[in-house]
Amino acid sequence: MTGQTNFKRDISIVVPTYKRPDDIKRALSSAIKQDTKHYSFEIIVADNDPAASANDTVHAIIAAHPEVKIVYTHVPEPGVSNARNGALELTQGRFLIFLDDDMEVASDWAFELAQAADLYSSAVVFGPVEAVMPEGDDPLYPYMQPLFSRTGDFKDGHIDKLFGTGGCLIDLGQCSLPTPAFDPALNEVGGEDDAMFAHVLSQNPNIGWTTKAKAVEHIPPHRSTPAYVWTRNFAFGQGPTQEAADKGLAGAFGVMKWMAVGVVQAVIYGAQYAFRRLAKRDDAITSYARLSQAVGKILWFDGFSPRLYGANAPTAQTS
Repeated sequence: MTGQTNFKRDISIVVPTYKRPDDIKRALSSAIKQDTKHYSFEIIVADNDPAASANDTVHAIIAAHPEVKIVYTHVPEPGVSNARNGALELTQGRFLIFLDDDMEVASDWAFELAQAADLYSSAVVFGPVEAVMPEGDDPLYPYMQPLFSRTGDFKDGHIDKLFGTGGCLIDLGQCSLPTPAFDPALNEVGGEDDAMFAHVLSQNPNIGWTTKAKAVEHIPPHRSTPAYVWTRNFAFGQGPTQEAADKGLAGAFGVMKWMAVGVVQAVIYGAQYAFRRLAKRDDAITSYARLSQAVGKILWFDGFSPRLYGANAPTAQTS
């Protein structure tokens, strides 16, 4: 593996945000409380709202906490890749740690991720993320909660599974990123994580997991719906087939394999969903999510890709 050697800081916490001034306040309030011990750190906030809605909130926190290096940058062209790439242009750290604006982290979160990268010689490190559903007694929430969470029966150390970029550490001392790191062509449909991780995986890195880096993700009401569960999981399902298709002729077998897997899963989970739905069981939402992923593997073409990010991203106002 190749990596950089000269860094001005140890940790750069990258926080993209889009039209969520209240959320970025909560996320940033947890980020500034990081006890990183012997690691130096900085926070880079990329405001992806053309109207710069996070500007006042972020600068108020900057003024109140001069002891923490916080950099605000405005990236006006909406898109998840644009926001992350804009922040990365300003980072100076060896460890890149990505914090989504709807997340909240423990005070030792960044330290534990960096510590795991060093301890396990892992270029990529993940930790658990527990979803927090909206207030209310919706009977579907207990079954939706695991769908939004990142958990697993993993022991601290090496794993062979990748997750999303939010809450992830990448060690630039052990690997390099593509240029640009996140593909702008995937700004609205997502999958930029898959493309970036494919580049990192080509360098044969270790992937680490630490149960000590605890984080939560706050799920707003407009995303706590069956419709959003379907859309989100459909996009997840498209990922492996799209990744194979991106390899051209070399990926033809992979495309056929993943589409075949999708057909089998669609039959299984479709029947399971129909049974649970007819029985009026609340856990039908779990089968619904799995069915959605199966269909996504089959309908992986760009024309079917949902617009989850950028100017067409669902918000409280548009949902």
